[in-house]
Amino acid sequence: MESGFVIWFTGIPASGKSTIATEVQQRVEAMGLPVENLDADEVRANLSPNLGYTEEARDENTKRLAWFAQKLSGYGANVVIAAVAPLQKYRDRARAWCEKFVEVHVDTPLEVCQERDPKGLYARAARGEVNDIAGMHQPYEAPENPEVHVRTTEATVEECADAVIAKLRELGYLPAAAAQQAGE
Repeated sequence: MESGFVIWFTGIPASGKSTIATEVQQRVEAMGLPVENLDADEVRANLSPNLGYTEEARDENTKRLAWFAQKLSGYGANVVIAAVAPLQKYRDRARAWCEKFVEVHVDTPLEVCQERDPKGLYARAARGEVNDIAGMHQPYEAPENPEVHVRTTEATVEECADAVIAKLRELGYLPAAAAQQAGE
């Protein structure tokens, strides 16, 4: 059985990772391919609710995501992950574990993320309730050489997803029949 691909969307909170990951997931599903979306917030809430946001906890959470992605992709499922994974070593570990790995940097300025703030995280920070936001209070190491780099202030969700799908095609991760089935 051929292994599936793993796409890791990284960026600071509220950058648009989950939104773009969901769009890519829907497009891959429309091609008739198996795909699983491992949103870091959902995985944390369901499998690791007691993990905090220290460096050690983030390390453990990203290790679990990478392990789960490796297992799923080994059985032929394609996996999209939306997770800050603030340190490059976390994403490098996932790359080492997953045969077909694509790193997507969802690049959005902090000010824009603070304005979006869909979960109220930055509002909580402004009130002094949290002080562990990657890219604000804690380090965020932007990828130096991601396979895909999207800027959400310059491209729509659809255009960002187009870039990811184009890279999957370029790498040979999408079968030609799947692209034809989707009408492309």
